Amino acid sequence: MKKIVYQIVCSFFVLIISGQVFAQDVHFSQFRETPQLLNPGATGVYNGYMRGIVNYKNQWAAMGNAFNTIAASFDIPLFDYNERKAHLGLGLNFFNDKAGDSKMGLTQTNLCIAGIIPVAEASKLSLGVSLGGAQQTANLNSVVWGSQYNGQGFDPTINSGESQGNTAFFYFDLGAGLYYEYSNTKINFSRDDEKRFAIGVAYFHLNQPTQKYISVSEKLYGKLVVNVNGHFDKAGTKLSFQPSAIYFMQGPNMEVTAGCAVRYRLKNGTKITGFYSESGIAIGLHYRLMDAIIPQVYYQVKDFSIGVSYDINISSYRKASKLNGGAEISLKYHILKGALFKRKNML
Repeated sequence: MKKIVYQIVCSFFVLIISGQVFAQDVHFSQFRETPQLLNPGATGVYNGYMRGIVNYKNQWAAMGNAFNTIAASFDIPLFDYNERKAHLGLGLNFFNDKAGDSKMGLTQTNLCIAGIIPVAEASKLSLGVSLGGAQQTANLNSVVWGSQYNGQGFDPTINSGESQGNTAFFYFDLGAGLYYEYSNTKINFSRDDEKRFAIGVAYFHLNQPTQKYISVSEKLYGKLVVNVNGHFDKAGTKLSFQPSAIYFMQGPNMEVTAGCAVRYRLKNGTKITGFYSESGIAIGLHYRLMDAIIPQVYYQVKDFSIGVSYDINISSYRKASKLNGGAEISLKYHILKGALFKRKNML
């Protein structure tokens, strides 16, 4: 099994190294904290009773009129009475993004349902679907045009001659994903040593919804997402290694981000009462190919965790951005399973 996992990881990173990257839609750098946005198959696949996450990103503030993105998700495993039985995952997520002078924005809500099947003693396979609706909006009244230049400056009282057209529309959206998880946990009285690996493949915009801005009408490209992540405790120490990588492809656009965090366990979790109270801090670094370096810090105490990161822009755009990319924060409330005799091998 270890050999298979090793080959999968190596193949994925070869794909990363050999690829090229182009512009990609607004996204979260802390992608491990947006499981449903990456793969509906990840819904309900974790070691716990419920999980709620809120994410916020402020990007390109140095350029004025920053891009602001917020997301929230909630998911639970259903009918999870026996770790060797198939069960469901149910989740709901929300996403809102506003950008630039025109406040061009997207608001989307998705319902995610996943079927989770144990395929071996320490492995699970999940197939999930996302069903959602999205509202696209823009306000062109605050936008200036070249035709409003009077020879000395922009004059907003001059008629731009531009058609305001259709600046808002709604569409339905469909997605699906396959998610595999291998988790082998060595249970001790004081603490657990965990080795966990997951890989997912998802495809969004299956129905290729139509975009109808002003006089333009085009189909939205489907979006392929491949992600891998792991958690490996170093036996006999308080250290853990958490590698992760993600690959996006949507039409002619592609993006790759990869990196690793090192976690230090500050306190072991309670084993007798069933209440999980472990705490720890993780420091990581990710690299978005040809775009940004992303330092990250995560702190967990009991069922709560917070993550903070910053995108340091190193692309050709850095002359304008002055290396300033975007600040990001995530908040997670995660009721975990931690009792000595109730532990399950789940992500």
